[in-house]
Amino acid sequence: MIQHYLKIAFRNLWKYKKQTLISIVGLASGFACFALATLWIRYEMTYDNFHKNADRIYCVGLPNMFEPGRYSRTTPYPLAEYLKAAFPEIANAVPVDRNSAKEVFFNKVEYPAETLKIDSSFFRIFNVKIIEGSMDFLVPGSNKIAITEEKARRIFGNGNPLGQMLSDGKTVKTVCAIVTGLPKRSNFPFDLLESLDQNPEWGTYANETLVELHPGIDVEAFRQKLYEHTVSKGNITKLGQFTLIPITEVHYKDPKVERDVKFQHIVIFSFAGLLLIVCTLFNHLTLFAGSFRMRRREFALRIICGASNRSLFMLLSAEFLMSLSAAFLTGLFLMRALLPSFIEISRIRLGFAPIYLELSVYIAGIILISLLAFLAALAIFRRRSLDASIRGSNRKAFRKVSVVVQLIVSIGFTFCTTVILKQMYHLHHTDLGFSFKNRGCVVSYDVDADIVRDKLRQIPEITETVTGHPPLTPRRYMMAMSVDTWDDKPENLEYVNISQMNMSEQYFKHYELEMVEGEMLNDSDDKRGDVVINESAAKAFGWKSAVGKSFGSGFRVKGVMKNAYNAAPTVSVPPHFYHHAEAFRWARKPETPWTLFKFREGTWETCRDKIEEIFRKEYPQSQRDIRNTEDEYNVYLKSENTLLKILTLVSLICVIVCVFGFVSIVSLTCEERRMEIAVRKINGATVKDILDIFFKEYLALLAVGALIAFPAGYVIMKRWLDSYVVRTEISAWIYVSILLALMMVIVLCVGGKVYTTSRENPVKAIKM
Repeated sequence: MIQHYLKIAFRNLWKYKKQTLISIVGLASGFACFALATLWIRYEMTYDNFHKNADRIYCVGLPNMFEPGRYSRTTPYPLAEYLKAAFPEIANAVPVDRNSAKEVFFNKVEYPAETLKIDSSFFRIFNVKIIEGSMDFLVPGSNKIAITEEKARRIFGNGNPLGQMLSDGKTVKTVCAIVTGLPKRSNFPFDLLESLDQNPEWGTYANETLVELHPGIDVEAFRQKLYEHTVSKGNITKLGQFTLIPITEVHYKDPKVERDVKFQHIVIFSFAGLLLIVCTLFNHLTLFAGSFRMRRREFALRIICGASNRSLFMLLSAEFLMSLSAAFLTGLFLMRALLPSFIEISRIRLGFAPIYLELSVYIAGIILISLLAFLAALAIFRRRSLDASIRGSNRKAFRKVSVVVQLIVSIGFTFCTTVILKQMYHLHHTDLGFSFKNRGCVVSYDVDADIVRDKLRQIPEITETVTGHPPLTPRRYMMAMSVDTWDDKPENLEYVNISQMNMSEQYFKHYELEMVEGEMLNDSDDKRGDVVINESAAKAFGWKSAVGKSFGSGFRVKGVMKNAYNAAPTVSVPPHFYHHAEAFRWARKPETPWTLFKFREGTWETCRDKIEEIFRKEYPQSQRDIRNTEDEYNVYLKSENTLLKILTLVSLICVIVCVFGFVSIVSLTCEERRMEIAVRKINGATVKDILDIFFKEYLALLAVGALIAFPAGYVIMKRWLDSYVVRTEISAWIYVSILLALMMVIVLCVGGKVYTTSRENPVKAIKM
């Protein structure tokens, strides 16, 4: 019997093979998007959740002086001990420092290795044990290190690692202990442990601070208490407004964590896949509902021949389950093709077997929910009797709802994708306050910048060189200070955090920076007193006209420069003031590793190759880094570009599903209403009259879908755009263009099929 059901199901699916193919491809794409994104989300949210006290471990955040409204996890070393003594709610406090070195050398062979600098308090929070050896690696200033058991096997094999020498390229250290490690899915992974530099200075921000709260502490009350607490230590007047970041949330909430795609974009990716599944399922269910009515003669004959409602129920369930199974297999094939690229982007470090198992579970869950929904719909048909359901007066209700849902999803996807595309175009073509086109930078710490500059001038493609300054992007913060005195100081402001950088007229012209008030610095200025500030600084000080105003220890504003949006587009520009280069000790030419240059349009590859050739021939031992400023800025937009590609693909699939759904639904409707069309023609209706009836019906459904999709899309995209400092407008042409495009699709889909049906001989239709 089951074989019979499967055979009939296959024949019926093959009969409507175009609709079946579209449904399967749409469902498979939705399965793949949703499963991959859900796997990604779960992976991001399981960092550090393996600790037995993970729910009580927090990272301490301090207000970021360079990015107002954001927090930094970089803290002074004494903060851990201070917090432990000041707050009885804290059970343990730990300072840690992740070493920048990512490799070690043994017998001149390089091995990747993560090094963590700690003190003895580290073992009070983390379940790390010493397997063998001594704790000499915790002695400040020692040349001893500890190594994890796993890394020891990779480097030394079966040999004893104790007493072996490892080098990070600068210093050589002796392995004195073997320790247990942490799972790699941690914000603080390590292969090596060494002593933390115990700097008593509060002004040195070099490590992170973790705290473990006592059980039963009201976290929100303690969070508020910590926020209101202020510290005055050393040259820091106000070290306060602390925040607590759960260690399990650091990886996906902290914007400083390096990733190719932002976490909120991963969530959007998952939601897009889910909506695609919903759109395709409605399309699929609508076709099934239509096929019920088209096959009413078949069902009647089966009932006459003794078929029960249960057997019809099983037959239809087999058809739906077969299409879902085909979509499942297609989705797995699609995920297999996408998995290498997905792993590269997501940086998920799992074996293929657990990945496939988890993905299969997610897809199986969606299939089960879909099947239950379908069975519930069939149960309703069965309860009212199949024949009555087929002839019911409300037979068009579900079909109309299905069309509206598909339109809502399609319009919503298209609208959101268009807004994102417009925002990306805006970020690349709007005035960001500086120019990054056709500009590059050479970083070399062992060749003087003046020598590099002279060599670059010999390259004909390079038209301009500048030394003595860092590149404008990626954004760098050289120095910062808190200013508590300035002209016309408002009573409600105590201080302003402002960063300082060196400036020259050559640098100003190189990046095509702009003044909005006053003048740029020149050689006739007071080198220590005259400065230029940016618009953010003028706003922070509360000045409408800043020229001539003074702040701090004798700084006088000569001009106001337009804000340069040279960081991620979601990061605001902090207050800056720009000083003559001679006023900065660090900026003297022998100490600056940067050489900036401008090249002719379309010659970047040639310039880079020629610069590399110069270094290979004349400075073969030199370590250098050659960067394109435009590429550096585009790194900030990597997540947005990835999201745009995903949504564009999903939107395209969704529109295709919707279009073919329209074609299928119109075909079924025309088949059902052939006799009605014939009667209308006999009574004098023209082809135009019949087309008008169908156009009015489907255009009304389009209007309903647009009335729901556009406001919802506007709210979603308005919130998304509000996260950007530089943002585009949601223009009226977006709404009009999408509506016109969909109206054209409806006219072509509906018009073609209805026109063909209305041209048939009405006598033939009535006889059927």
